[in-house]
Amino acid sequence: MTESPRKSELNNINLAIVSNSLRHRQHIQQVLERNGLRVVFSEPLSPVLLDKLHSGRADVLLLGLDEHMERHGMLEQLLEESEIPIIFNDSSVLTINEPTVLAKWYGKLLVKIAELTGRLEWEQLDVDLGWQVNPSEPAAGGQLAREIWVLGASLGGPDALKQFLAVLPEDLPVAFILAQHLGTNFMGLLAEQLDRNTRLSVMPAQVGHVLRNQEVLVVPVQERLHINPIGSVELHGFESESGYSPSIDMVLQDMVQRYGARCNAIIFSGMCDDGAAGAKAVVEAGGEVWTQEANSCVISAMPDNIRARGYSSFAGTPRQLAHQLIRRYAG
Repeated sequence: MTESPRKSELNNINLAIVSNSLRHRQHIQQVLERNGLRVVFSEPLSPVLLDKLHSGRADVLLLGLDEHMERHGMLEQLLEESEIPIIFNDSSVLTINEPTVLAKWYGKLLVKIAELTGRLEWEQLDVDLGWQVNPSEPAAGGQLAREIWVLGASLGGPDALKQFLAVLPEDLPVAFILAQHLGTNFMGLLAEQLDRNTRLSVMPAQVGHVLRNQEVLVVPVQERLHINPIGSVELHGFESESGYSPSIDMVLQDMVQRYGARCNAIIFSGMCDDGAAGAKAVVEAGGEVWTQEANSCVISAMPDNIRARGYSSFAGTPRQLAHQLIRRYAG
């Protein structure tokens, strides 16, 4: 069957899709490619993305806006530096799993792309949505966590954690275990404050909870956290005293025993040597250890200690650590 001349006009258009939601990027890419367009890259907003835009591979940038993107520190830089046309998309439309509505939305999008790239002016296409994918259904979210990152922090940790978690997208295929030195009465408040500053779900550890991707589990002060073979939280008493509450070393060692090479760690600001023995266990098991760089720490003794022992494979500010994590799981 001969291809429609209107649709063939789109064949040589190269698109870049930018959105903090993996499932929205996948949904848009699937539909556009079924309608003859070429997606040259599809990524969240990051420094790497800005470098790619300078390569000149893309003719049009599709930018998915949501409330988090609008507060993103790099959005202004993108708008200033981009030399290619930008089409702003309201990502909330993609949560509607109604073929007629989506076809109309994509039809308008294709018209904008054609106009911006100087192609023929044509009437709206009968958009081929392909098989239906509901982007409101989580791609990685809701799944049992099979890879984790332990976040260890002490003095200066809460502010660093806010900066780190605020950058992360909602669809990372990992879970987090947070071990923050803090008084018992403040753990619930910490979870609430962090939860308000991230797309992830932050919560105190509770017996029976099944750890899933995109969750941040806050380790209690007076109980030892275990994740059993089916992914469920267990809390036990301590068999011996530790100098820190909670002990980052103990959490790391317990998580390495449970997850092996799928346990990784990021050590943030702190004034002690907690985490060094645990970092050693992580590296020996095949996991990665990253650290907050000294200048952005309130007290850098804890991450400095780990770097001095050669366990840290990457160091950066909280935001840089977050972007590095995004890059690690991109695509």
